[in-house]
Amino acid sequence: MALSGGIVLASHHPVAPAAAASVVVLLFGLAAWRPNLWLFAVPALLPLFSWAPWTGWVIFDEFDLLLFAAAAGSHARTAFTGRTVSDDLAPSRDDRFFMGCAAVFCILGAVALARALLMAAPVPWSPFQSYTDPLNSWRVFKPVLYAALIWPLLRMQIEQDADAAVRRLGVGMLVGLTVVALAVVWERLAYTGLWDFSTRYRTTALFWEMHVGGAAIDVYLALATPFVAWGLWTARTPLRWAAVASLALLIGYACMTTFSRGVYGAVGGSLVLLALLLRRKRLPLIRWRVLAGWGLALALALEVAAVLGLGSFMRERMAASERDLGGRLEHWQAGLGLLRDPTDWAFGIGLGRLPAAYSQATPERSFPGDVRFVPPSPGQSSGSVVLSGSRTPLNHYGLMTLTQRVALHPVRPHEVAFDVRSTVDADVSVRLCEMHLLYPRRCQWGWVQVAAAGATWRHVVMRLRGPRLDPGLAWAPRMGVLSIAVVNEGGVAELDNMSLVGPDRVERLTHRDFTGGLAGWFPAAQGYYVPWHIDNLYLELLIERGVLALLAFVLCMGWTLRRLFDASGSGSPIAPFLMASLCGCWCVGLVSSVMDVPRVAFLMFLLMLCAVEVTRLRRSVGSHPGGDAAPV
Repeated sequence: MALSGGIVLASHHPVAPAAAASVVVLLFGLAAWRPNLWLFAVPALLPLFSWAPWTGWVIFDEFDLLLFAAAAGSHARTAFTGRTVSDDLAPSRDDRFFMGCAAVFCILGAVALARALLMAAPVPWSPFQSYTDPLNSWRVFKPVLYAALIWPLLRMQIEQDADAAVRRLGVGMLVGLTVVALAVVWERLAYTGLWDFSTRYRTTALFWEMHVGGAAIDVYLALATPFVAWGLWTARTPLRWAAVASLALLIGYACMTTFSRGVYGAVGGSLVLLALLLRRKRLPLIRWRVLAGWGLALALALEVAAVLGLGSFMRERMAASERDLGGRLEHWQAGLGLLRDPTDWAFGIGLGRLPAAYSQATPERSFPGDVRFVPPSPGQSSGSVVLSGSRTPLNHYGLMTLTQRVALHPVRPHEVAFDVRSTVDADVSVRLCEMHLLYPRRCQWGWVQVAAAGATWRHVVMRLRGPRLDPGLAWAPRMGVLSIAVVNEGGVAELDNMSLVGPDRVERLTHRDFTGGLAGWFPAAQGYYVPWHIDNLYLELLIERGVLALLAFVLCMGWTLRRLFDASGSGSPIAPFLMASLCGCWCVGLVSSVMDVPRVAFLMFLLMLCAVEVTRLRRSVGSHPGGDAAPV
C-alpha cells in the first residue's frame, strides 16, 4: 500500500512525474536492501525534500515520496525475512498506557479528519488545493499516519541494535542540521549580508511552508539543536569534535538570525536542561576537549553579543514583546471562539479547517486575498487562475500573491503580458524581485486597473519600472520571483497566458499557461500571516481535534518525559538529549503552531517514539533475569 501510494503520488508530480516515480522505486529498493538506512536518511533529507516553490505543491511534497518509499521497502524486507518483536521485550503495563494514549490520539485524529471532510464543501479533486480546501485536512493528518507506519520499523531496529539505531538517528539529525545551516548562510549572504542584524529580515532556510508565515524553522531548530550537543558529547577525536563544533557555530548563527524570541527561549532553555541532566555524567578530562570547549563557548557568546549588540532588529522585537503578547492573547481568544458547541469541544472543528473557519469568523483578520486554480472547461486544454483581493476592510496590509521562480538578469526594463478578465474592477499589481521567500530585497514593479468586462478576455502588456536586479555572487546567487496580486478590496481577476521577457525578448517563465494546473506556480502571502496559524500547539490540537485528543497528547508527553527523566538518572546516554529536544519543541509550541507543518510534526513524533522504544528496551533488558542494562 505504501509503495502504491508513493508511485501514484509521484505520477502526479507537477514537474517531473517520471523522474519522481523512478526515485520512489529506487528508494524502495535501497530500503529493502538496507532496511536500517531509513533512520539515517529520513532526518538527513527532511530539510531538503520539498521543492514547493518550483512544483506548486502545497498539500503534498517530495518528503511524502521519501517516507512512502522508505516505509514500503523496510516493511517488505521485514515481511520476507520474518523478523518479529522479541517475546522477551514485550510491552509492559506501563508501556501499554502510552500505546493506549497514542491509539486514542490517532483515532481521534481520524475522527477529526472525517468531520472535516464531511463538513467541507464539495471541490473537484486537484493536487493544487489550498489551505481552505478539503485536502488540507489530509495535509495535517499526514504526520500521524506516517508515525504509525514507521513505529514498527523503529521498534525492530532498536531491538536489533539500539546503539547503532541511535547513532544512525543522531548522525541523520546532524546531516539535516548541516543542510539547514548551509541554507541559512547562503540566504544571509545573498539577501542581507552575514553581519547585517538591523534589516528586518528573518531567516527561513528551506522551510517553504513559511510562505504563509508560521514557525517551521523555529520548531525544527528547537528539536534538532540538542543533537549538536550530542555530537560534541560523543565525539572521541579532535577532528570529529572540530567538525561538530563548526556546525554548532553555524546553528547558533541560524538560531540567532531567526530573530524569534521563541527560538531563543526554547533552545537556550533546552540546553540549560541538558546541562542539568548531564551534570552527573563525566567525560574523561582530556586537555584538548577542555580547551576546545571553552573556546567554543566563547565563540557562541560572541555570536549572541554580535546579533544583539551590533543590530537593532532584535532590540525592536524585544521592545514590542508586551504589545505582541496582547495581540497573541486576542488571537487565541478568537480561535477558542470557533468551538461553538459541546461536539466541537469534544472532537474539534475538523483537521485543517482552522484557517478557513478563523478567516470567516473574524473578518477584520481574514485572508488578505486568495489564489485559486480554475480547471479547464470541456474542450479546452488549459485552465486559468483567479486572484482575489481582500473581501472585507482589513486593519492590516497584506497580499496573497501568485509567484514563479525566474532567473535574474541585470537588465531593465522587463515586460509582463497576460490575458485577463473580470466581472468586477480589479487592481492588478506585478513585481519582479530579488527574493527568497518572504522578504523582497529589490524590485521592479507595474500596476494595471482591469475594468469589469464580464466574460470578455483582454490582453494586457505592462513595462515594469524600477532598478536593475542583481543576480548576486557566484557562490551566493539570488533567486528571482515574479509575483502577481489583486490589491483592491473586493477585486477579482482571472488570468491566463502569462509572459515575462527582457530587452532581449527571451521568455523567462517556464510555465506560461495553466495546462498543468498550478505546476511551477506557488501561492505566497506577503506582509500578513495571522489567519493561517493559531500560534499555539495546544490550542491547535484543542480547536481542530478536541479536548479528548489534547488530553491524550498531553498524557503521551508526560509519560515520555517521565520515562526519559528516569532513564537519564539511570545512565542512558541518549535520554538527556531526547528530553532536551522534545522539551524545546513543546516550549516553542507555547507560542507557535506545530501540527500544520507536516515535516516538522512528523519529526516530533519520530523522536517521541524513539524515546519510547529506547526507554522500553532499557527497562526490559535491565529487569530480565540475568540481563544487564542496555547502554542506550
